[in-house]
Amino acid sequence: MTQKRQKRPEDVSPQKSADARDSAKAGGHGTKPEVVRETAILALLSEKTIAAAAKRCGVNERTLRRWMTNDEGFKRELADARRAMFQAGMHRVQALTAQAVETLEALMRPKMPPAVRLGAARTVAELGTHQHDAETILEKLEQIEAFQREQDNRR
Repeated sequence: MTQKRQKRPEDVSPQKSADARDSAKAGGHGTKPEVVRETAILALLSEKTIAAAAKRCGVNERTLRRWMTNDEGFKRELADARRAMFQAGMHRVQALTAQAVETLEALMRPKMPPAVRLGAARTVAELGTHQHDAETILEKLEQIEAFQREQDNRR
């Protein structure tokens, strides 16, 4: 017959709550596991308000706002995620550019109503102006950077 060993007080440990287990993994009071932070970033990217994002990811709104203002790591991760999301959107826009130009070209045909043609022509002219402005700004920036490098090399 096998004997059961009696539990001694040092063998018994009370069960910890889920919050206590999570905070133990997180590394201290006031920190959250990385998965919660990632969920918060996704919620901030997809919700219209910070309050809605906080509700969606299960984080107190004040905590989320504090992360956004005081937590450099969180701010950096959020900025990186926003940048990636913007770049993905810009890739979609670039893929549609040829179709958009074809549409503008079709809207400028003589058979189209004058108001439609005017709107399309105005859009084309504005796009050309924006492109010229962007090229001018980049050219000036390159000149400034070249001047700064020259100054740095003289020191």
